[in-house]
Amino acid sequence: LKLLTDADGNPTELAGRISERYTEIMVDEYQDVNAVQDTLFRAVLRGGQNLFMVGDVKQSIYRFRLADPGIFLEKYRSFKLLSEAAPGESCRILLRENFRSRACVLEAANHVFRNIMSRELGELDYDEEAALRCGADYYPPEGEVSAKLCIVRADGEDDSPESAAAEPSAVADMIRKLVDSGTLISDGGAQRPLRWGDIAILLRSPGRSGGDYAYALAERGIPVAAGRGEPFFSSPEISALVSLLAVVDNPRQDVPLISALRSPYFGFSADELAAIRAASKSGSFYDALCLRAESDAKCAAFLEKLGELRDLAPDTPTDEMILRACELCGAFAVAAAMPSGGGRNRNILRLLEYGRKFEEDGFRGLFRFVASLRRMMERGEEPELPAESGDSVAIMSIHKSKGLEFPVVFLCDTARRFNRQDAAQTVLIHSDLGLGAKYTDAKRGIEYPTLARRAIAAKMNDELLSEEMRVLYVAMTRAKERLIVTCSLKNPERTLDSLRQGLRSPLPAPELSQAQSMAQWLLRAAMLDDSRLELSVYGKSSEDVETAAEQRAPREADAASLERLERCLSFKYPHGEAVAAPSKLTATELKATFEPDPESEPLIKRRGKAFRLPEIGAERELTGAERGTAAHLVMQYIDFSKALDAESVRGEIERLRLGGYLTDAQAAAVPPELILGFFRSELGRRMLASGEVLRELPFSLLVDAEDYRPGCEGDRLLLQGVIDCCFAEGDEFYIIDYKTDYVNQNTAAERASEYAPQIRAYAMAVSRMTGRPVAGAALYFLRSGCTAELSAGGEELQIHWNK
Repeated sequence: LKLLTDADGNPTELAGRISERYTEIMVDEYQDVNAVQDTLFRAVLRGGQNLFMVGDVKQSIYRFRLADPGIFLEKYRSFKLLSEAAPGESCRILLRENFRSRACVLEAANHVFRNIMSRELGELDYDEEAALRCGADYYPPEGEVSAKLCIVRADGEDDSPESAAAEPSAVADMIRKLVDSGTLISDGGAQRPLRWGDIAILLRSPGRSGGDYAYALAERGIPVAAGRGEPFFSSPEISALVSLLAVVDNPRQDVPLISALRSPYFGFSADELAAIRAASKSGSFYDALCLRAESDAKCAAFLEKLGELRDLAPDTPTDEMILRACELCGAFAVAAAMPSGGGRNRNILRLLEYGRKFEEDGFRGLFRFVASLRRMMERGEEPELPAESGDSVAIMSIHKSKGLEFPVVFLCDTARRFNRQDAAQTVLIHSDLGLGAKYTDAKRGIEYPTLARRAIAAKMNDELLSEEMRVLYVAMTRAKERLIVTCSLKNPERTLDSLRQGLRSPLPAPELSQAQSMAQWLLRAAMLDDSRLELSVYGKSSEDVETAAEQRAPREADAASLERLERCLSFKYPHGEAVAAPSKLTATELKATFEPDPESEPLIKRRGKAFRLPEIGAERELTGAERGTAAHLVMQYIDFSKALDAESVRGEIERLRLGGYLTDAQAAAVPPELILGFFRSELGRRMLASGEVLRELPFSLLVDAEDYRPGCEGDRLLLQGVIDCCFAEGDEFYIIDYKTDYVNQNTAAERASEYAPQIRAYAMAVSRMTGRPVAGAALYFLRSGCTAELSAGGEELQIHWNK
């Protein structure tokens, strides 16, 4: 672009020289160009004066690829008609005749878009210039209506399997009926019966629902073109072959090797794979496979086939290598036995064809071929699809159907909601309007959209719906003779009643912009008086279901069956407690749960906040938990010999602050009197008199789960914790646990009892680690100067207060 235009966007000398070589240039699909491409065309083509642009803005469906339909629309609206333009002046020529479809199909499309497409929503007024005219005069006279909108009654809860399968099952039944009834279509000026290959199912998102339609067709014996509803490399027949080729190139790749063994081609079960791994628990899976092959005929047979392929690999072309691999593992027969077998075999032929082209392009070697396949998978690409052969129903996306035509088209899944996720982000970016973000009020804990974000979101929503409307136009104009649109509704009557309110022609853009799916546009248009789209409901009504239920003969209950059913439904897994038990437990989690009186009202109710202001560079008061952490740090690092008076303790706290053990806020949050109170207590004097003091003693021990989680017999769990302090008195240890809880005469005993399970865990840990008994333990409440002495088992309790 820099070579062809200067800073002002004018053509450079190079652009002029290029322009001199060409007198006329035609660019097809001009509605899908972007601003850069348009600038390049104008630069090299004398400002576009000798440029012939062909396009239909109603088929611009690639905005996600940065296509800008506004470029074509600007020319469409500014250029005069050929009959009105002066010689040499830019003009437009309308090509409105459609030579593909029957008149009734075009009339249905014209009716729908005449009522829903406008400049406000769709970016183009669907007037007489935009409407399609039937140019196909070779069709025989029409019989039954060839454009229908069929509502499928969806039973079951939302997103349930029954609800998801309703529409695919109905479509499969309709296809079966069309073909079995001998429906006639035109072919080369003559009439012939409809075949499976004449039918296409178009979906907005085949990756989501294409598999459901393929399954429904296969269930009714209808051949379906595989690869249409699922990605090429994700299909089982291809992913297994790619894994096998990777193993032939290098067998010491565990994932491809296991994938090949587990595939339908070799059929190793999970138990067999586990047995292979057990043969050699270290090293590669290939080494384990070789060891297992010494006693397992199935493994030996696989290695024999793999060895044959590896011998051929250095000197065999890629396509022949793939074919030989297919012969050895019976790929064509296995794929044919799977649902949609004909389409799956065509997928294998696609891989063979790609291997042949790979060799023709000058590349050699299995390693390079597998590497190229992996690059394609990473980029989401697929080998070019050859011309379809065979007789099978095609399932494809609407985008892939563009430029194609089919005698019968089923446009399905139209009730799926539009994807508006792009306009739901916190920060929105638009090429013309710029950036718009939500405003966050951190003090109040809320966020709300700004005016700029509202404007961008509204613009993006209009562009999204305009694109979806053009996608719908492309889908409806693919049909040659029959167009059947389906949508799944849970309560059709209620939906139709709500959409019928205030119907008028054309439908107002503000109402259409509130639609959640294509089906809501189509249903509104189909309910208008002059509709060319026949509306019907497929499936039994609720009254029919109730009548059939009443006519059904009652059946007596079988006592044995009822007993068996009750036994199955009431079964409880005997080791349910073990399933719910954690694999790791901390001593802190053993604190007894205090259950308050449910009828009592708390004096102070906590109020949660979603946000708080960041304290970057600002001082704030520490929370209770943070003050407790600061006190524990002081007790961990203080020099006991210098804890003589308040001034000495203050000096120690300052030393810890200067040494980086405490922050300024933590040092200020620990009053020296609290620390001094401990050392002057009887418990503190006992600790100072000991010749062996351990502080912050961590432990990780495997213990019997039954001791901590009833019902977990035979299981073990990991118990972890950190003991604040323990000191020796003779051959026994005594445990100290510091607490910063505030207690008084009424609450001290109750609070100490809550910590009894924790103390028992500490006593067990010290005894197991040191091999020495534990005489007892004490909880020291720093803020209250209270010592709660417990026995090693936590049963006995004595309370002492500092004088």
